[in-house]
Amino acid sequence: MLRDSLATIAVIVAFGLSGCVQEKQQGTSQNGNSSGGSGGSGSSSRGGFFFCDTRDLDRDSSKNLANLFSDFNKSFVAKASSNSSTLYTIPVNFHVIMKDDSAEGGDVPDESLAEQVDILNRAYSGEIGGVGTPYRFELAGINRVVNGKWHSFAPGAPEETEVKKALRVGDAKTLNVFIMDILVPKGGTGKILGYSTFPFVYKMQPALDGIMLHYRAVPGSDLDHYNAGHVLVHESGHWLGLLHTFTGACDGLFTDLVSDTPREKTPTRGNYCPTNLDSCPSNPGLDPIHNHMTYTGDECRTEFTSGQVSFMKFNTMIFRGLK
Repeated sequence: MLRDSLATIAVIVAFGLSGCVQEKQQGTSQNGNSSGGSGGSGSSSRGGFFFCDTRDLDRDSSKNLANLFSDFNKSFVAKASSNSSTLYTIPVNFHVIMKDDSAEGGDVPDESLAEQVDILNRAYSGEIGGVGTPYRFELAGINRVVNGKWHSFAPGAPEETEVKKALRVGDAKTLNVFIMDILVPKGGTGKILGYSTFPFVYKMQPALDGIMLHYRAVPGSDLDHYNAGHVLVHESGHWLGLLHTFTGACDGLFTDLVSDTPREKTPTRGNYCPTNLDSCPSNPGLDPIHNHMTYTGDECRTEFTSGQVSFMKFNTMIFRGLK
């Protein structure tokens, strides 16, 4: 049954990118205060709002992934993995793509990148909250490239393929993080903080695997609410297979495929940690505002759940070969 379900992977592959966006607010915010955010590369983000511009899976793709996860949970390998204490060490390669070698040009200090790996380990071990996962991260390399053309582009631009094919290292078990100035596609507003491929994309497009991260969404930057390293925690959650906690909103047929994350519509715009928010009052549970896979600020997102750990194990065993 599990083998039959694997035949559905090609249907899912076309929906492999997720993007995380900080949207600029103009005029008056919901609470009546002037938001004061400004767009453009390197500009102030105060008053901005973080959200992920993820391409949701279509109905067929969601159904196929749900069926595959269900079949996996019935298999011997899933039962064995649930009792396993194995830790998986994931090598992380950072590719810092700069306009020039200044901070304004996109350079990120080694110390910030080392701290970023430490934050990944604290988040995924459960040290800062929630359930511990079996994933640990190890700094494998820092590669710096000065290339103005590669420093700034929008998701899906030809430069993205060029960058990944030229710089990416390792296999499905290696996390490549490309740090640059991510532009908003034509017609959009705000500033994109990051986006990631999902594990099921690797089989068909291995050269495009990895995470794109804005050079200011790193520990210690001046980016209010998104400088604690949790943007990469969120994006690596996608890279390990997790969907957003608000997938399917309040009444969609398919959710994030995790049973212990309450349904949510979206966090309140401009509120980085909305206490007691219940955007789906007809469903049980308050919004999971502290979950790493929602939209709240870095200071608010602190946890994964047991269900998310199971879903990550499924994705990484089937699609990344972590067994």
